[in-house]
Amino acid sequence: MSYLSMREFRAALVKLFEPWERRQIRWLSTGMQEQRTRVLLALGMMHPLYDRLEACGTMDESRNNMRTCGVPLCPRCFMRRRGKETGRALKQAFAGVPNEQLALLTLLLPPTLQLSSVDASIELTKRRIRNMIAHRRRQDPRWNSVQLTGWWEMDRDGFGDLPGFGRNKRIAMDALRWPLFAPRDDSTVWRPHLHAIVALGEVGCEEFAEALRAKGHGAPYQVDLQAFDATRSVVKNIKSVIRYALKFRIETDFKANGNASDDVDGGVLTRSWWSNDDIRSYAEWLMSKRGGFERIRFVVRSC
Repeated sequence: MSYLSMREFRAALVKLFEPWERRQIRWLSTGMQEQRTRVLLALGMMHPLYDRLEACGTMDESRNNMRTCGVPLCPRCFMRRRGKETGRALKQAFAGVPNEQLALLTLLLPPTLQLSSVDASIELTKRRIRNMIAHRRRQDPRWNSVQLTGWWEMDRDGFGDLPGFGRNKRIAMDALRWPLFAPRDDSTVWRPHLHAIVALGEVGCEEFAEALRAKGHGAPYQVDLQAFDATRSVVKNIKSVIRYALKFRIETDFKANGNASDDVDGGVLTRSWWSNDDIRSYAEWLMSKRGGFERIRFVVRSC
C-alpha cells in the first residue's frame, strides 16, 4: 500500500467516528510516534515533564477518559489543539468573513542565543501591533473590523549556519541582528516568529503590511502578508494555516528533507532531529509561565 493510499485510508476511517470519539483515539501514525519518542528521550526519565508526557494516551479507567498531557511538543496534544483552534476560528473569530478579506501574516522577530530573552521580544511585538491597530482605528474607521489570531513559533539554527542561508533569509537575519559572537559555531540561535490569520475588512494587504513596517518591523523580509488562496474555500484555507502554524517541528530543514507531512508513515528519509538540549529547552520554554498552548496564542479582536 502506498503512502498516499494509507493516508486516505486513515482519513476515511477517522470520518466514521463522531468528534467526541475522535478525541479518544489513542493511536498515532508512525511519524508522530517517532516525534513523541524523541521528545521523551530528550527530556529523560528524571525530568518533571516526562511522566506527564509518557502517560498521555493512556486510559483513566476511573473516569473512562483518555489522559492528555497538554505539552505542545506532544503530537497527540498538538493535533487535538489544531482542532480546537480551527473550531474557534471558523465558528467565532472569522465566522462569515469572506476569503478575499483574509490573509496569512508571517512576522519575524530578532534571532537570539538566549531562549529566555524571547518573551521580552514577543511582548514588545504584541504591544507594537496592538498600539498600531488602535492608532489606525482612531484615524480611520475601516480599521475597526481588522482583527487577527496568531501563534508564536520557534525555529533554530547553528550560529555558524548563517553563510549557508539562502539570499533572502541571510539578508533578513543580518538586518534583524544575527548574533555577532557565540561560544561555538554550533551554538543554538533561536528564531521566533508569528503566524497569524488576519481579517482585513476594507483594509488592503499592502496597507496593513506597511503599517506594521512603519511601527518597528521594517527589516527586509520581516513582514510577509499573503492573501488567502482564492481557489480554495475559507474552511480549507483556515485549516491549512492553523495546521502550518501549529506544526511544532523539532527537525532541521524538515521540508528540504521530505518530512513536511504531518503524518509521516514509513519510507521516509532519516529525520534530522534537534539536539536533546534544544528539544528539552524548547519544551521547558513552552511550559513555563502560563504554560502550554495558550502561551503562544495572540489575539487582537475587532471593535
